[in-house]
Amino acid sequence: MTRDISGPVAVISMHASPLGALGRAENGGGNLAVRRLCEGLAESGIPTDVFVRRDDPLSPAEEMIAPMSRLVRLHVGPARGLPKQALVDHVDAFARAVTAHAASERRQYRVVHGHYWLSGLVAQRLRQAWAIPWVQSFHSLARAKTRAGLPHDARRALAEDMLVAAADRLVTGSVAEARDLMRLYGASRDHICVAQPGVDLRVLRPRDAAALRADLGLEGHRVLLFAGRLEPLKGADTLLNAVARLCDAPRFDDVITLVIGEDSGDGAAGGGERRRLEAVAGGHGLGSRVRFLGAVEHEDLADYYALADICVVPSRTETFGLVALEAQALGTPVVASAVGGLTEIIADGQTGFLVPERQSQAFADAIARLLDDPGLRARMGAAARDRAATFTWDRAVDRMAAIYRRVTGPDAVSATPCGYSDNEVMAIAGA
Repeated sequence: MTRDISGPVAVISMHASPLGALGRAENGGGNLAVRRLCEGLAESGIPTDVFVRRDDPLSPAEEMIAPMSRLVRLHVGPARGLPKQALVDHVDAFARAVTAHAASERRQYRVVHGHYWLSGLVAQRLRQAWAIPWVQSFHSLARAKTRAGLPHDARRALAEDMLVAAADRLVTGSVAEARDLMRLYGASRDHICVAQPGVDLRVLRPRDAAALRADLGLEGHRVLLFAGRLEPLKGADTLLNAVARLCDAPRFDDVITLVIGEDSGDGAAGGGERRRLEAVAGGHGLGSRVRFLGAVEHEDLADYYALADICVVPSRTETFGLVALEAQALGTPVVASAVGGLTEIIADGQTGFLVPERQSQAFADAIARLLDDPGLRARMGAAARDRAATFTWDRAVDRMAAIYRRVTGPDAVSATPCGYSDNEVMAIAGA
């Protein structure tokens, strides 16, 4: 597809780097999506500069993500990790640092794209300074978290209200997120574009996980896998409670649960989410039945997906759910909460099971059904890979490029949302 974007795109990801290790600090699926989109845009001739806050004094000032796409680390605040709440105080300084960097290179941007609400605050200031269109992605929403029973962040919710009303375009990773923007924030459907993330089946291809199984001492064991940042939002305690119920049945004595990820800035107080989860596992007497492996480089995650018999995604809310999609790409069935974008990724009863969130017995029942029926696991695994193949980064890049064209073209004000027809988006709003 020929694209007519001229000039680079300024991508703002103040709180987390697209090159950071997934499952560590604030790095998750949203950051991977930024990286993959920038790689794809670069291949299509659309240059991007991704601006992040330096959180490590030893990291280089600049690093290439791909040809025509670079990561720029700015000295704003202390060069160490900070809680996201503390980053609000650095928004103005970060915006000034971006404008100074651009001025030093006489660099002129065509569009500014903010990722997450903190970056939205920066992007809004840059839109004013540069007089260019502003595209905003949230990746998660304060009011959606509150609806899921997590503590309400009034400051963030009010900021998101303002950003939703002010941005030239809102880009969501799922229909569910578009629905939340309209229902919870009053967003106009004419300003919402849906661009679902994808997978690269050339990378996430079937593989033999025997070596990893041997390294982990898992021969003769069936494996459940959880992968993600460790924070209450991700619901790993629901999985542990489900595993405890499974352990009551001797036929599941061989089942081992692997937990991949480290504490995020949103982890539980008093020592972190991992410590809380380890206490939950210990309280159930799970002992060696649950292993906490810490963060794993994204390039190595495919081996764990292939190793697992079932991937479990018990999130309390989920904008998209890239882990579920990647697991399916490796032919691993998924048991997940019936929330958010997960309902769009998983075909319930065909590629896995969707169950009510926070219902540990429902998770235990679905997991048991798959563990008890190897034929069902195999059929679901094959269907899961076929379904994952319909979510491609090429499609996501095409949609993002179309969004950039729309906000810079003569029909920018009246353009319809990208990726879905008017009727489909009307259904989102009115369902």
